[in-house]
Amino acid sequence: MNRPPVKFGVISYGHFFKTNFIVAFRQCPEVDIIGVYNRGEERRLQAEQDGFFATSDLDELLAMPGLEAVAIGSSNNAHKEHALAAIRAGKHVFCEKPLALSLSDAEEMADAAEKSGLITHVNHPAPYSEQFQIIKKILADNLGRPFHCWLRYSRAFGLWNQGARHTAVAHPKESGGWTFHHHCHGLDAVCVLLGTNDVERVFHMELKSCPEAPSEEIINSFIQFRNGTTAILSDTTSIGSFLDLGIQAEKGDLRVLDGQATLVTTGPFDPSGRPGNLSSRITSMPVPEQEKEIPVVAKAFADAVRGGKNDLLSFRFICNQYRILDAMKKSAAIGDVVRL
Repeated sequence: MNRPPVKFGVISYGHFFKTNFIVAFRQCPEVDIIGVYNRGEERRLQAEQDGFFATSDLDELLAMPGLEAVAIGSSNNAHKEHALAAIRAGKHVFCEKPLALSLSDAEEMADAAEKSGLITHVNHPAPYSEQFQIIKKILADNLGRPFHCWLRYSRAFGLWNQGARHTAVAHPKESGGWTFHHHCHGLDAVCVLLGTNDVERVFHMELKSCPEAPSEEIINSFIQFRNGTTAILSDTTSIGSFLDLGIQAEKGDLRVLDGQATLVTTGPFDPSGRPGNLSSRITSMPVPEQEKEIPVVAKAFADAVRGGKNDLLSFRFICNQYRILDAMKKSAAIGDVVRL
């Protein structure tokens, strides 16, 4: 049975949200964008030129006839205000990451969402990517229980000392700094991949390329989960572009780098090697790069709104992971391990 598309309002017409989300939403027949809110006149006029009804009054957008949901792409420090306003108006909420800039704000948003019964989702797209699904299947089919995971991510933007001026680094009061703005992606991906976000302790280090940088640019986190699994997460704005993922598990190892997965599983003892040395079986396979997740997530969100399967990353689910981010920031501040 064909269902009518979910009528969306967009909160913020900034460059990133416009060029990524709105383009992707328009590719999704399950979504119909009927209005745009933007406080600034220039972007509001741009939305009108692009064919949307646009307003600088958020209440006017939320009161539009037929409006069912909003997609929030405003600055990170405005997510709480806009999400709570939408929930009060009875609208489902699709929110760009990070959900909020503090654990207390995230919990307030999760509480409001749960009381309302509305559908919520925080946009961490990695779990919905084809690449991520392939990695999960390889892990489940071949490796068994994971012992250790590492994820190294480089944003390919550049460092402050090199002259780069990433907005999240330049304006940490609005963005939350690089830990909240971008490191949350890697944390979410690893938690979903390992099947747990129940963390026992973290040690987190933040580095600037020069004293003048307003925010951290190079991040390293060491995590121990309560089930004993450990993880190391690294994230940077550095000019290089790569995603390096590795898993050590009970039946072998997996590494994913530059679109290539290498699976190493154990064979029989190697009589030509050192005593007790196992032989190995190596299998290489291509995996697609992360891309085109947003239309998939938009469809999943629309299906959930229409009463279908709901496997979204709800405010409450993500709120649990913000306890980890909060502990990371505390660890960096005191230079020591923080237990959750």
